[in-house]
Formats: sequence, structure tokens, C-alpha cells
Amino acid sequence: MTLFPALRRASVLAFLLLGTTAVQASVAFHVSVTTQRTDQPGAKKSLPRQEKQDSDVVLGQHYLSVRDGKSLSVLDFASRRRYVIDLAASTYDAYSLFDVVAYRRIEIGHRKGMAGALQAGGLQAHVTPPVYEEQALSVPAARRRNALQPQVQDGAVLWSLDEQPLLRLGIAGSPVSGDDATAFAQYLRYTWGGHPLLLKMLADGKRIPADFTLHYQEVGGAVTRHFRISAMTAGAPATYALAAYRPRPLAADAPALERVLAQAARLPPLGSQAHPALRAEAERLFAEEKPFEAFLSMLEDHFSTGALVEKLTPRQQLAMQECEPIHDLTRGLLAKDPAGIAAALATVQELREKTGLEQPVLALFEGNLRAKLGQWPEATALYLQVLQAKPQMAAVYQDLGDALLAQFDAPNAWRSWDAGRVMAPSLRQFRKANELERSLLKEYPAFFAGGAPVQPTVQPSTSRPASRTKTVGSTNLP
Repeated sequence: MTLFPALRRASVLAFLLLGTTAVQASVAFHVSVTTQRTDQPGAKKSLPRQEKQDSDVVLGQHYLSVRDGKSLSVLDFASRRRYVIDLAASTYDAYSLFDVVAYRRIEIGHRKGMAGALQAGGLQAHVTPPVYEEQALSVPAARRRNALQPQVQDGAVLWSLDEQPLLRLGIAGSPVSGDDATAFAQYLRYTWGGHPLLLKMLADGKRIPADFTLHYQEVGGAVTRHFRISAMTAGAPATYALAAYRPRPLAADAPALERVLAQAARLPPLGSQAHPALRAEAERLFAEEKPFEAFLSMLEDHFSTGALVEKLTPRQQLAMQECEPIHDLTRGLLAKDPAGIAAALATVQELREKTGLEQPVLALFEGNLRAKLGQWPEATALYLQVLQAKPQMAAVYQDLGDALLAQFDAPNAWRSWDAGRVMAPSLRQFRKANELERSLLKEYPAFFAGGAPVQPTVQPSTSRPASRTKTVGSTNLP
């Protein structure tokens, strides 16, 4: 659309900051969101043209909560965790805040790739403008130089970017503290989206608007969501409590992934006797002149406790040097190109046939090779096989998390990493997950604004993540 001449910056700021002399403590309010969809001709109409959702929101100190019917979602910015509470059953699921932004980073890249493919195929009309992908996911698609442009319309300001309308902001609203305005922007970011520039503007404005409309475009049509905020009160609870709820119990028909993660959340770290016991098993195998089996036992020790394969006697070293299966295995694991990896996979499979398919370290290595080839479901199945037999083999939770994230299952990826890091926090394999979290904090700091990090007081949930098909208005998934 073509914008009318922009207002002078001073007058726009005066509009936004109108009446911000008063400051409130933590606040609570009711919000009604009406979604309207306008489909393009010929588009399939799988979603209703209009729907309404009502929620009660609390912006506390370092947390926010959203109650929607019988579900209560809590985002804890101090512990960087989120909880989805079933009020009827008095149970909850626990997740990481990191999985939300990680998923959105992957998704924005996926959508950029799809747009490129559509353009290359001459289907430009089906490409969603990048600004609306940013609006939906609240993450930038690329470095942006353009600024938001305002236009006054009937007592409101329409904010646009790249000549695309994003936000119609009414004049009515309530002044709040900077922390509460930041929390309000977080509420939108995690539930309904909003372009990063819009959310920053709302956070800086120190005001919660009484009514506003967010504009979106999707494949097949346009979407508008109109927000009305009412029953706003100050003095919301400074903290929240989970004492009245319990982790959701495991269902009788839970799949293998759920059972493994549920068990992992309950397991304590390995005791001080774990390493001596595993090393004693390796010594026994050396004594029986089984150097390959002893090598695998020491690797299991390393993946469980972090202990290095060291302190070998000269006789043990010679036995390993003369062991051809060890050389075959180590050469195969160093393969980089697809042909070499495929050959290594065949070698590991042959070794598993000879040693026994239940051997956990070889099953792990087959999973790793399949992961290198992009065979994620097969790799996942092998990791689960290992963890069902050896649930305290902590390093495997890193590999399982990698495979889950590659399949867009960010919630369970972090559940897996969190479980492994509780078991063996110093294990070097988790440097990858730790570095990913550091990169997300650096790249998307707005997702974590609102609290100084502390250690979480609740173990990761033993329950499965919410359905991906029911994400509207949910803090569970973007």
C-alpha cells in the first residue's frame, strides 16, 4: 500500500507516550483476540474465517502467565523455563525457553528457502513478503535498514514496514513501568507474534494499549488479529507456584521417545563407583584376551562418566594396536565424504552382527553415521535403543537431541540435552548444546529479557510436548 506522508517523529512519540506519568507494579489483564481471515480466490479454506479467544494474562516479576480455558502457560524468564499446566488434571509439562527461539530460527530459514524455490519456479504471487514472516515468528529474516513508518488513521496510528501494514495502534492505553512494557511485548512475542521492531517500540513506549490490530499474510490469504484489553489491575503476584501441580504422568501407551525422556528426568547422576566398575569390566575383558570388547567397554565408560581411555598397560596397548576391528572402527568414524560414511556404516553394521546387535557403543556409532547421512529417524531409533539399555550413558542424550532438532522437534531436543547435562554436567559432548544456547542468547536477547538467570528448581517434565497442530495463542510452540 502507499503511505500518506509520515508524521513528524516528535508528534508520533507524543502519541505513543501519552499519559505515561503514572507507573504501575506488576499487572494483570483480560484480553480478547478476534482473528479474521480473508482467503485468496481458489485457496483452500481449512480454517474458520473468524474466531475469538479470551485469555487472562499476568505480567509478574521475571515471569508471565496466560490462562486460556483450562490451560495455564507460565514463562519463567529467571530460570528460562516454561510450564504448560492442565488445570483440570492439576498436572504440568516443563520445557525450555530456548526451544521456542531455536525452532523459530530454523523456521525462518526454512521459509526463506521455500520463498526462493517459489520465485525460481515463477510463482512469485505465492511468496509471502519477508516482513510478514518476521511478523509471524518475531525473528528477523535478515539485517534490515528500513524503519517503521507511521500514519494517523481515525484516532489511531498505522505502522507499516516496506509498505506493508503491520500494526494499527489505538490511542487508549494504560501507563506501566518499563519492565511491565517489556513483559507485555514478551506476551505478544511468545503467543501471537509481532515484528521485532514493533515489539521493541511497544516495550520502549511504557504503555499497554487498550486496543490494537496486528496484520499478517499467509499462503492463501491475509489475517488480522484485533486485541481488546480490559480489567487491567496493578499489584499482580510477584511470583508463581507449582506446588499445587505435579508433572504429568506417563501414559500407558507412551512411545519409546517419551519413555526414555521420562526415565531420564528421574535418574540421578552416576555415583562415584560408576567409573571403577566400568573400568573393572574392561580389565576383565583384557584378561580374557578380548581387546575389542574391552575398548568398547572403555568407550561406554567415557560416554557415561567422561573418563578418558588411558592408563593402559604396555600389554593392553599392544593388544589394541594389533586388533583389526579397532582400526576398522576408528578409520570408519573419521570418514567425511558420503561414500566414506556409507562404507563406515557397512563396517559398523558388520561389527554389530559379530559382536551382538545389543552392543550399545556400536549401536551409538551406527546412529551417528546415519545422522551424518541425514537419516534422522533411523538415527533416532538407534539412540533410543541405546538409552533403553543404558539410560545413564549421558553423552547419547546430546546425539539424540541433535537428531530431534534436525527433525524440528525442538522441545524434546532440549529435554534430551537437559537430562544429559543433569547426569553429567561436565561431559565435553554437551559443549555443543551449551554453545547453541549462548548463540541464541546473543542473537535473540529479546526472547530472554525479564529475569536474571538462576538454576531451575523443577526437573524437566516427564511428559510429551503439546500437539504441533494446536498452536494458536499458545506459549507452547510458535
